Amino acid sequence: MLCWKLVVVALIFMLISLPSLAEQPARLQLPAIPPTAAYPQHPSPLTLSAGYIFAGTVKSIARAAPNKNDVATVEINFHVDQGMRGVQTGQALTIREWAGLWASGERYRVGERVLLFLYPASKLGLTSPVQGSMGRFNIGSDGLVGVDPRRTGCCALHPATAGTSGGITRVTPIEFVRFLRAAEKE
Repeated sequence: MLCWKLVVVALIFMLISLPSLAEQPARLQLPAIPPTAAYPQHPSPLTLSAGYIFAGTVKSIARAAPNKNDVATVEINFHVDQGMRGVQTGQALTIREWAGLWASGERYRVGERVLLFLYPASKLGLTSPVQGSMGRFNIGSDGLVGVDPRRTGCCALHPATAGTSGGITRVTPIEFVRFLRAAEKE
């Protein structure tokens, strides 16, 4: 009985406040894209959770043979093209991922350029992209990251700072990281 009364009160409140909400100007120039099951409504805490943030090029990949009590891993060697957290620009970086990620399709290719948000290394020295594929962005041959606003959970980046193509905004890796940091603080 009490639950039913709360529902009625909430509905009445929504109906009363609806006209005043419609009169308020929109905060953003660009319309928000509705969330889908594949893309969340709010930005994921990529920059907050990442121990390493960098744009890099995959140099080599090797499956490491596990010792008796170790887990199977894959070592990925990167050239850090632009270090933003935890690494330096120009550095050679080797990360170790659990080989099970590769079995699930999370793979790199030699020569591939990516912007990565990686968790800090675990006690076993393993890392992976923050929130799986959400922490990994391809960098095109133009050096820009194609950002789908539905994937980041945010509205599109301001058009004055980037080129857009088919709803995808193209920005430099550093611009994208700055945008995410600002969005995560809101």
